[in-house]
Amino acid sequence: MAKVKRHRRKDSGRVLDNIKAQRGLDRKAHFANGGTLVAWRGGPRLVQVDKVKEASKNSCRKWRA
Repeated sequence: MAKVKRHRRKDSGRVLDNIKAQRGLDRKAHFANGGTLVAWRGGPRLVQVDKVKEASKNSCRKWRA
């Protein structure tokens, strides 16, 4: 199967470069003001486990005929 070439606007590369540069400056300022990596990435990724679903999965996996 042949690859499809996507056409980009000529200005989009410059715009993306400007966004990346601004993002880098924001990151540098964040850490200079005592920010942490966890805060920069949006906080801890906490997952609430559904106990009923987890118990059901475990019982199914441990089942023997």
